Amino acid sequence: MRKILLSEAIEEAGLQVLRGKAEIIISPDPSSETVGRLLHDADALIVRTATLVTKKMIEEAPRLKVISRTGGGLNNVDIEAATACNVVVAGVKGPQDRYVAEHTIAMITSLSKQLFYLDAQTRIGNFKSRFEYRPSGLNGKRLGLVGYGRIGKIVASVAQALGMEVWVYDPYLTAEALEGTGVRLEKDVDTVICSADYLSLHVPATAETKEFMNRERFKMMKPTAYFINTARGEIVQEAGLIEALQSGWIAGAALDVLASEPPKTDNPLMKMDNVILTPHTAGLTKEAVAILAEGAALNALAVLEGKSPSFSGNWDQVNSRSGR
Repeated sequence: MRKILLSEAIEEAGLQVLRGKAEIIISPDPSSETVGRLLHDADALIVRTATLVTKKMIEEAPRLKVISRTGGGLNNVDIEAATACNVVVAGVKGPQDRYVAEHTIAMITSLSKQLFYLDAQTRIGNFKSRFEYRPSGLNGKRLGLVGYGRIGKIVASVAQALGMEVWVYDPYLTAEALEGTGVRLEKDVDTVICSADYLSLHVPATAETKEFMNRERFKMMKPTAYFINTARGEIVQEAGLIEALQSGWIAGAALDVLASEPPKTDNPLMKMDNVILTPHTAGLTKEAVAILAEGAALNALAVLEGKSPSFSGNWDQVNSRSGR
C-alpha cells in the first residue's frame, strides 16, 4: 500500500479521504530533520507551514511523487528541486480567500475604532478613555491595495460597502478589468502608498516582491495612515516598518505575518501598543482548516493516480519531463 506522510496531524476531513487508500504516517514533530528521515520511503507528503521541505529532503526520497500543501502558498517547498526530481508540488487555493479577506477587514476596523487601546483601557478602569475620541470612521477614507487577486477583490468589495474609496496597484491588471467596480487602478504604486489612509498588501512572496514595502516606501505614507499585511512577511522590510512606527511616519500597523515566525520575544513589534499582531491565522478558521486538509488529501491521491491536482506550482513541468 502507498505511504503518505503527514508533517503534522491534519483535520479529520482530510484523514477520512486517505483512510483505506494509503498507509498514513504522522511525523512526531514538523522539523525538517524528522520529516526528512520519515520521507525516505514515502510516496507522498502532506505538509503544513511549519515544515521547510528542502532539496536534500526531496533528493533523498526516491519514492516521493507528490508534496501536497494544506494551503495555497508553496514557498516552504523547494519547487525547483521537486521539479528536477519529477515530484509534483500541489496546493489548495480558494477556500481560505474569504477568511483572509475577513481578517483584513477586521484589522482595518480594529485600527479605525482603536479596539486594542480601548479594550486595554477599559480593563484597567479608565472608562474616561471614551472621551479621548480616538476612534475614526471609515466612510470616505481611502484604502490602498497592493495586489488585486482573489483576496484583494473581496477586501475591496467589503471596504466599499463600508463607504471606503479603493485605489489599487497591480501591474498585471488592466483598467478594463475594473470597469463598473468603482475601484480605481493606479499605474504608479507610489501614488497609492502616498495617498492611502489604510494600505494593505495582497501579493505573493516572490523574488520580485521581496521587501517590496521598504524604509523609503514607509516614509512616503501619511503620518495618519495604517499599514496592514495578511500576505507574507517577506514582502516587508521589517526594520523599515519598525523605524516607521517608532518615528511616527505612520500611525500604526496590523500584521498577521512577520519576517520570522514565530517572532522572537525581543522583536520591537511585540511591545508596540499601536500594532495588532496575530499568529499567521488569517486563513485558519474552523471551516477553512477542514476544507484545506480535505483538498490536500485529494490532491495527493490524485497525483498518485496520475491525475492533475486542483492547483500546482509545477504540474506541467513535471508532466513534460516525465512524459505523462
